[in-house]
Amino acid sequence: MPVKAAPAPAAPIEYGNLYFGVDWTSHGSLAGYTGVLYAPTGMHQSGLRLSAFGLLGRYEYNGGDNNELFKGNFVSTDALIGWSNVFTNGAVTLSVGANFQHHRVRPSDPSNPVVGSKAGVKVQGDIWINPTEQTLIYGLASYSTAFDTYYAIGRFGYDFMKTELFIGPEVAALGNDRTDQQRVGVHLTGLRIGNGKVTLSGGWMHERGEGDGGYASGSIDFSF
Repeated sequence: MPVKAAPAPAAPIEYGNLYFGVDWTSHGSLAGYTGVLYAPTGMHQSGLRLSAFGLLGRYEYNGGDNNELFKGNFVSTDALIGWSNVFTNGAVTLSVGANFQHHRVRPSDPSNPVVGSKAGVKVQGDIWINPTEQTLIYGLASYSTAFDTYYAIGRFGYDFMKTELFIGPEVAALGNDRTDQQRVGVHLTGLRIGNGKVTLSGGWMHERGEGDGGYASGSIDFSF
C-alpha cells in the first residue's frame, strides 16, 4: 500500500506491487493471502490497474441445536480491472472483476448457507491520502456477489518520527451470508524491512454468534 505522494519524474518508476499477508482471530480462524497490482503506465500517474488476489484459510464456529463445533476451510480468488486517479498527495482506485470461492465445513451443517463453490462479481474501491507529510488516511471496501461477501477497513496514521512510519487507529467490518464481524484496533504502516514495507495491526473484534475476541494481522509489500 503506497503511503506517500507520487515520485518525482526523475525517480525510478514503480509499476506495481506484490504483497503477502496473514490474519488471525482468537475465535479459531487463520488465513493467508497474496496479491499483485500492476499499473501498465506506472503507479505515479492515473491509469489502468490490473490486480489478482488469493486467500486461503480455516475457521471455527458453534451452531446447531447442540451448539456443535464446526470447522471450515476455504479458498477465495479474484481478478480485477480498474482505474486509478492519482493526484498530488494520494490516489483513488475503483475496480471490478470476478471472484470465486469454495467453502468446506465438517461435520456437515445444513443451516450454513456458505458451503460449496460459488462464483460472483466483485467490486472494490480504495483511497489513500497524505493530508500532510506526517498524516495518512487509508480506506478500502469490497463486495462480492459470491455468498454476499464484504470487507471494509479505514485507517488514520501519524508519522511521529518523520520516517514514513505511520501509527494510529483502524476500524474494519467483514462478513458474508453466514457471519458478520466488526474490528477496532491500532495499526503500524510503512515499517521498512529490506526492500519491503510491513503493516501490522491488532485489537478487539466482535463476531455474530461467537461474541468478543481479539485479532492480529500483518502484511509485507514489495514494489517493482
